[in-house]
Amino acid sequence: MEPKKKTGGRKSNEIEYEEKMTRVFELILWEKKSFTEFRDLVSKEFEITTKAAENMWYDARKRLKERHTEEHEQILQDQLTRLYDLLNRCRESGNRRVESEVLRDLTKLYGLEQAKKIDITSGDLPISVNIILNSD
Repeated sequence: MEPKKKTGGRKSNEIEYEEKMTRVFELILWEKKSFTEFRDLVSKEFEITTKAAENMWYDARKRLKERHTEEHEQILQDQLTRLYDLLNRCRESGNRRVESEVLRDLTKLYGLEQAKKIDITSGDLPISVNIILNSD
């Protein structure tokens, strides 16, 4: 059996990586480091390549985006539940003014009040414009 070749730096295990990610989030969220500041600082602090530091940046941004999306969906669902509950109570009590306001709010949340653009000229196909300067 041949000995394994050394391929560069050592790889950290998952626990070490997650511990580093705590520091990464601190740098991004609290210290508000720019991409280049973050890359340079993390590569020196963790003694890793700049490419590995960039990958940590991208991983952190991806996680933050996923978390924000999940929280956004939960907040939206909670708000819809409250609005439907209020709508039912308004209908039972006969409060038409508040019922109308709740329906307006629901329409906004679902995005139904926005005008939609309809393409009636090209049938949703790309349009090409040719300009002819000579009449030859």
